[in-house]
Amino acid sequence: MKALVWLIGAAITVMSILIILKPQIARDIGERMNPQLFYFAAWARIVIGMIFLAISDTRSWGTLFNVLGILLIVVGAFALQSGYERTREFVLGIVHGNENLVRVAGAVGVLIGLLLISAS
Repeated sequence: MKALVWLIGAAITVMSILIILKPQIARDIGERMNPQLFYFAAWARIVIGMIFLAISDTRSWGTLFNVLGILLIVVGAFALQSGYERTREFVLGIVHGNENLVRVAGAVGVLIGLLLISAS
């Protein structure tokens, strides 16, 4: 289980660093998003949020893990509730908008990835 959490954290960190360096990657992913990728991403957020909540008691920054866990679960559930088309329009609006906002989202991804790596 620890190795799986570490691999997920490493993948999120690497992808987020790439998005910070080249925001065009986020545009490409947003434009290629299909229903399967959408549902996978939404459920992945929920699962990662549950992992954060499960390990929050064992870490010194338990409150941070709790807050991020709840935030990820809410974001994943909101995406599922909103549906594929509405969420896709929202994502495309963000990635075709301000490049700095895409980089900030990448920085948040780096934070989440590093926290997952530290949790393993």
